Amino acid sequence: MATRPLVHRVEASRAITVIARRRSKVDDKHRELLPDAEDSDPREVLDYLQKYSGPDIPRWVLQADVCDALTLNNWLWWEDRRRELHFLKAGRERGLFLSQLGAQVGVGKQGVLDRIDRLEALLQFDRPDEKLSRAARQAARTALQRRAGENAWLEQHRHQLLDVTADLVRYADWYALSDEEREWINELDLDARDQHLVPATMALLGLAAAELRTAQSIVTLDSSRPHRVHTVLNQADALRSSFAALGSNDGATRATG
Repeated sequence: MATRPLVHRVEASRAITVIARRRSKVDDKHRELLPDAEDSDPREVLDYLQKYSGPDIPRWVLQADVCDALTLNNWLWWEDRRRELHFLKAGRERGLFLSQLGAQVGVGKQGVLDRIDRLEALLQFDRPDEKLSRAARQAARTALQRRAGENAWLEQHRHQLLDVTADLVRYADWYALSDEEREWINELDLDARDQHLVPATMALLGLAAAELRTAQSIVTLDSSRPHRVHTVLNQADALRSSFAALGSNDGATRATG
């Protein structure tokens, strides 16, 4: 089973704000109940979408909400993995027996150790607080030599990443996305023009793909037949999943080596 894409906190914040922006245009009954701050609890936003998505909401809004809701759900999944690893390690540091920890998660003593190892491997390349500003991305380029696995992956997939980026920009132009709708697409385009790809670029790719995927002109496309733009979005998702699997694959290698 493929590893789901890593979701940066900025991606979760973006999903919350665009959901609020869309709903402010169409929901005059319950809009005040929707948390709309960038640091709002994603669970509360998801609760709102589950409760207030009736037939009075335009179909294209409901479709775009699903895409952003799944981004928030992905963020929460990764948060759960981080928390579980934190408390398993904290339990060991605080002198709890492996059997005590295992009883809480339904595994034996060895299962606890295996679980910690798998989570550490999964989260090896996870940097949820990594800054995505242009200056920060430029500074991060000097650290690439310390990230051998990521560096090798980015170099190996350079042409694919540049091609997908070019396609995202092309379709943003084709479907006439406004400047407000394509902020991250434009940022990704700048990185591609510089020919400098860093790990933060993968989070940027997720933000750019989300902008295109949830644009009104995309979600209202005829779903009875495939469109090239959806193929490009799938390619972006596949690249992000492959990058996220680096830590998981390294862990599998250690476990079987």
